Amino acid sequence: MTMNRRSFLATTAAATAAMGTPMILRAQPKEYVLGASLPLTGPFATAGQLVAPAFAMAAKLFNDEGGVAGVPIRFVTEDSGYVPQNALNNYQRALASEGKNMIGYFADSTGAMKLIAPELKGENARIMGSTSFASELADPATHPYQYLSGPTYQSQFDILLQNIKNEGGQKVAFIFSNTEFGRDPIEHGRKTAEELGLEVVLEESTKAEGADIPTHVTKLAQSGADHCILQGYVTGVWPQLIGGARQFGLPVKFKGTFWGMEKLIADRITAEAGPFLAGYEGVMPYRYFYDREEAPRYQQYAELSKQMFAGTPLENYMSTWAIQTMCGLEIAMKAFRDTAEAGLELTPDNIAEKLAGISDWDSGGFFGGPVSMENNAIGTGRVYGYNPEDGLFTPKSDWFTV
Repeated sequence: MTMNRRSFLATTAAATAAMGTPMILRAQPKEYVLGASLPLTGPFATAGQLVAPAFAMAAKLFNDEGGVAGVPIRFVTEDSGYVPQNALNNYQRALASEGKNMIGYFADSTGAMKLIAPELKGENARIMGSTSFASELADPATHPYQYLSGPTYQSQFDILLQNIKNEGGQKVAFIFSNTEFGRDPIEHGRKTAEELGLEVVLEESTKAEGADIPTHVTKLAQSGADHCILQGYVTGVWPQLIGGARQFGLPVKFKGTFWGMEKLIADRITAEAGPFLAGYEGVMPYRYFYDREEAPRYQQYAELSKQMFAGTPLENYMSTWAIQTMCGLEIAMKAFRDTAEAGLELTPDNIAEKLAGISDWDSGGFFGGPVSMENNAIGTGRVYGYNPEDGLFTPKSDWFTV
């Protein structure tokens, strides 16, 4: 039987109480610390460099609001180069230098989350968010201290497949990178498609970089798919596949998951190769940064961006990757503050229990309405489509909650 995080923590607390172990409150520290590993160098340095300013913004915003029960929070960020072992080393070093004042950590990949997970025990346990939407992490029994700031890749496939069904689609192709990231939702997607009455006519694995585009496009043409979901790519391959299909004259409608939904990438491709991304759609857990009318938190970010990043591209736009990071930090801060407001010490178990109990949360605009944390994740998103003429992703569906 699968045990959810709340049950896991309640069982642990009950066992501790039964042994008669009293809770010892320590003196309030002068500051709390949130550590982080980011890929400031290496293959995903562009993403890391776009995410890093979010930590500076979060530090100012959260501390201007009073930190955690009046205690300021300091962010400590180190480069990982997108190497999980480096992230683990960074985490261990932060634990040694910051001690119990470090109440949370932010990792830069699924690999880092999985490598650090066994470390999260006893004195080394900390609440941990990340850039990952890995489905494996949505299991409180095995990852009681880790959480996702949106839907898993499996849930993202559920949203896309339901959208395809709603559009009258019948035959679906899955093209994915030959990585853990790429393979994550494929088996689940196959089952969901069958439940929806959709036929999966192609499952094609490609290299994460330098893929043989003509071969993959030929197989897609032969499959007869009317829709194709692309999974496990960040920059190069997914637009190349779409461009190759358009040159081939395929009428297939392409859809992507979160990492294939960045406006900066789509704009660059359009500028370099023309408007072939017209009609491309994908799932996003959040509003885009320019969609601020019903997002008061985004409005605060926009004002801070003008103050902190004037004269840079970040002055007027936050990438989807930075939005994801801010959402993850907001979730952590909510859990920290809820714990403190309940008069509890900020231990990993107390924070994790509050995080698991997030229900009907008004996030200030990230999502389309109040959301809840279920099994380490928030299973909400909607489908957006890209328009090369104005360079905007705009909503193509209502919000889905899986």
